[in-house]
Amino acid sequence: MDDTRERIEVRKRAQAAIALYENAGKETLLREIADSGGRFVSDDRYIFALDINGTMVAHPMEPALTGRNLIDLRDPEGNAFIRKIVDTAKTKGYGYRDYRWRSPGSEDELHKTVFFERVDDIILCSGFYSSEESSWDSIVNYLRSPVRAIYGGGKPHGRC
Repeated sequence: MDDTRERIEVRKRAQAAIALYENAGKETLLREIADSGGRFVSDDRYIFALDINGTMVAHPMEPALTGRNLIDLRDPEGNAFIRKIVDTAKTKGYGYRDYRWRSPGSEDELHKTVFFERVDDIILCSGFYSSEESSWDSIVNYLRSPVRAIYGGGKPHGRC
């Protein structure tokens, strides 16, 4: 799956949030991010903000997360994605992270890719969902499958 266009789009959205931060300040930016009808929400794409300790400081789709430290939060596959975002933002300043998360308005956990960038003491995260996994995710999930590990492709080896 080629997701180049989506990656460019989410990075542009994060940069627009950075521009608002630079022009209007942190409080204005966080209010705008927290607004589910604001400029940083479009369909299933939105920006959320963490502090450098992994505490959610603004989330438009799940406001109950705001104020909670999520540093140890793991996706269904055990990926400590918030910790990885925070660690990379502290060392490199920006990056991309893949994980599984619920799509807005759905209970389905989909593959999500976020671009994140640190600005002072906050990390702005802008992502997109895809129903298809990247080829790397497909390989990892295939290899993790207990059926394949035991039976090799779902076919018994002929002995118990």
